[in-house]
Amino acid sequence: MPLTTVYLYSPNSYKIFAWAPFCISPFVYLYVKTVLRQSIRLKRKDLYVFLPMVLYMLNRIPFYLMSSQEKKDFIQSTFQNHSLYILEPEGLLPIGWAPTIRFIFLIVMTSVTLIELLFRRRKIWDMLFQIGKNKEIYRFHLIITSILFFGTIASFVGVILQLRLQIDGNRIILVSIWIELILITIYLFAQPKILYGITGWIQEQEPVKSIDEAIHLNTVGVEVGEQDDENIDYVTIHRGRNILKTIDEHFRLNHPYTKIGYTITDLSKEINIPAYLISVVINQEFGNNFNEFVNDARISYLKTWKESDSNFDNYSIEYIGNAVGFASRTSFIAAVKKRTGLLPKDYLIQL
Repeated sequence: MPLTTVYLYSPNSYKIFAWAPFCISPFVYLYVKTVLRQSIRLKRKDLYVFLPMVLYMLNRIPFYLMSSQEKKDFIQSTFQNHSLYILEPEGLLPIGWAPTIRFIFLIVMTSVTLIELLFRRRKIWDMLFQIGKNKEIYRFHLIITSILFFGTIASFVGVILQLRLQIDGNRIILVSIWIELILITIYLFAQPKILYGITGWIQEQEPVKSIDEAIHLNTVGVEVGEQDDENIDYVTIHRGRNILKTIDEHFRLNHPYTKIGYTITDLSKEINIPAYLISVVINQEFGNNFNEFVNDARISYLKTWKESDSNFDNYSIEYIGNAVGFASRTSFIAAVKKRTGLLPKDYLIQL
């Protein structure tokens, strides 16, 4: 938050979000790294990237120990000399060190993220094995990292203008932040499936688009597949195949998806596999979320039901939709049309 008179009425809120810049680039780095490596959990050492944030907040202890009046006096002095707001003399570090360290940390973390992107580019972009959706995900990660990099530079320029030319650089900083948020939001609206993660099994030495296309399934990843869940860093082809087999058998024998409001938590309890592993496997293998996966199963079940029930043609569209798990006629029609291009009535006739 830029310098504002609000601080005078609430001095304890002075730079209350000063820790945020030390978290933005680590979050971007961890997000990019885990998606590109198809990791399913963070490691303890990953948390070290937040250590500078902790140290920075410890640096601000002297300010927090001031009395309320002392804080107000200091804040009032920043209105008379804006450089005090930027150079942060209220902490343990020498004047000017805190903003310098912040800028260096942002640049270093952003550079490390770019290196991660370049290192993983070959498996996603340059090899014969390619998936269009994965290219979109790679572009998105490159865009958000580039936006962060140029946003950091813009903020630095704003600080220099403030210190050297006494030009208010807060507007530059705020505009750069808003531009970052707007661009990322627009991109996600245009490509929402980016959030499902990378499709295929890229982390393997010989990447494959799906488990069915995998070779040497009994030798690749078996050792990792037999480890305890606590030691899993990513889902191997071996483990993914076993999870999908378990889901397929459960769906084929019990048809649990016909229950309205069926969730991934329900499935997790029924087959005794953690929900996050189920989600990862579905995203990687099919490029869909769980709801889409279940709706696919419901539509496929219609053919089996029709073949086994002589009265099927006498049922109403509403009854059939509810019987296979759709909560409303509208959701049933939308799901059938999305997958077949036909209305339920026409599709059921063709079955």
